[in-house]
Amino acid sequence: MSRGPLVLGDTGHALFRLSRARATSRSVGFDVKEVLYPGFEGRPCAVSLDAFFESVEDQVEVYRLSHKRPVVVATGFGALVLLELRARGTVKDLPSIVLGAVPWRSAAERRPGSRASGDEERARFADPAFQGEFVETHLHSPYDASELGAFFAGYATCDALGQIHEWFDAGWTETVQGRLAVRPEGIDGIRVWACGADEVIDEDEHDAAVRALGAQWPTERIEHWGHFPYLDAPGPWIGALGHAGV
Repeated sequence: MSRGPLVLGDTGHALFRLSRARATSRSVGFDVKEVLYPGFEGRPCAVSLDAFFESVEDQVEVYRLSHKRPVVVATGFGALVLLELRARGTVKDLPSIVLGAVPWRSAAERRPGSRASGDEERARFADPAFQGEFVETHLHSPYDASELGAFFAGYATCDALGQIHEWFDAGWTETVQGRLAVRPEGIDGIRVWACGADEVIDEDEHDAAVRALGAQWPTERIEHWGHFPYLDAPGPWIGALGHAGV
């Protein structure tokens, strides 16, 4: 059977984002897999939230059956996906790592009908001036032009951004909070790798999730990691996964 984690990526997540980590992981005997979300990288969008999660659940099940010592790693938007899967009972028996912070507050403050805000986010990431500022603030490793092009192409080809803003709103957080309240085991088996240099999602976002869910997740803080350690520091990130037992 195969070895390696399954990554639930962030908005704009593209295959490129794990390319450095994947090359490093293969040198130490395991691979990094990822869920291919509907509506990302030009794939057709799901017709509903349930259809979105049916696709994700199918991929998780294939991973579960084909890997020994399976571990789920969720980052950014992927942490919300993880909580929904936990509420559905899909990954309750899979050890899970939240990389960074759960963007709970942003979803909890989102009003119904927020599809336009997702389209605005997509347009913002297409702005060269915004891209330059984003690189300077949030990417902590040298990247060539082709790498940066591939990074921002993840947003340009993410047709699902509007759906994400529409689906993951205040109503969603209330529903997931209620479902996990009657399924408390759904928040067990999760640990957090807090990234001390993450300026994309602040700790108040994460603390809001902890309070809302009554979670007591073991947390390790890595001060020098930004929001994208799998890109900026793939060697240490893969090393940490190896120590985590993948």
